[in-house]
Amino acid sequence: MTTTSTAAPTAATPPEADHAPKKRGFRLGIRWKLLISFATAFTVVFAFIAIWIFQYTTTVAKDRLENELDRSAVGGAATISAPAFVELNATVPAVPDASYEYGLGYPDSPLYELIATELFSIRQIVKDAKVYSYYKDPADGKLYFSASGGYKVQPEPVGVQYKVPVADVVDASTYNYMEQGITATTEQKEYSDDFGNFISSYTPILDDAGNPVGAIGLDYPQSYVAEVQDGVRRQLFPVLGLSYLVLLLLVLVLSTSLARPLRRLTAATGRIANGEYDLDVTGLVHTRFPDEMYTLAESFAEMARKVGLRERSLTREVQRLKVEIDHARREESVKEITESDFFSDLTSKAAEMRRKARGESDGDN
Repeated sequence: MTTTSTAAPTAATPPEADHAPKKRGFRLGIRWKLLISFATAFTVVFAFIAIWIFQYTTTVAKDRLENELDRSAVGGAATISAPAFVELNATVPAVPDASYEYGLGYPDSPLYELIATELFSIRQIVKDAKVYSYYKDPADGKLYFSASGGYKVQPEPVGVQYKVPVADVVDASTYNYMEQGITATTEQKEYSDDFGNFISSYTPILDDAGNPVGAIGLDYPQSYVAEVQDGVRRQLFPVLGLSYLVLLLLVLVLSTSLARPLRRLTAATGRIANGEYDLDVTGLVHTRFPDEMYTLAESFAEMARKVGLRERSLTREVQRLKVEIDHARREESVKEITESDFFSDLTSKAAEMRRKARGESDGDN
């Protein structure tokens, strides 16, 4: 006797757990992503603004200082008595004095007193500046210091001593600038030496014929630029810092207002996934002026409606297919039974028994 096998397919349906969403790593909400993004952008922009303003104000302060220094040097040189300056350097010898660093002191001369007083007047106009004069010796072609405005400073003179070789006090670079200053106004931008950090201007002293007989030098400390920079830091940085914090607070408020309807939509999608297809999604993001969020909610609502219709249609189709499958299985089972050898033998025996029964019945009659 043969039978037909009705075993289930070998391919098993994947377990439900395989279709569950996989757990991801650290989750960061959109509100914080927006805040971090804007904070990064604000940091770059504010840093650029702070650096630009700081550099701009520093450059403007330096340019202004250099221009003022040049004008003061030119105006100051015009007040120096050229004949007295020439006579001083030609007739008054250097004064050896071991009490000073360079071994030379200040001469006791009315000419020196006159020139020093004129230089001191310039020093009083240009506060904090070091004012001095120098000349080129025609005998050796070298530069020497002459009268200094610092000589009139009380209680102790602070200016460079008379007829000290310039090369003994300054470096080669400064020496070159000072040498150029004998013939034309010359600027020496930021530099440092043993006496500090300065910006200097050198301007020739001209005689009545317009010929240079020497020059004056103005050394201005860079403390002014540092003060400007400190002022910028004290005023600019707090303003930028406060603006930065206010903008971040506004971004946090706005990102929260944007994230709230998204959280509602996320919760709504969970309810839709559980079969609540008639949920009013658009009501969760109701707004007076519809926007992209509202459009998204409408799309979710339309999707839920279509999914609901499709699921109900699929349910009806599944029921219909189930009935058809059950009917087909019953017919197949009956067919398997009726077509089996056992059923054929049984049918033959039953037919034989019916014939015998009819024969016996006919004999009795």
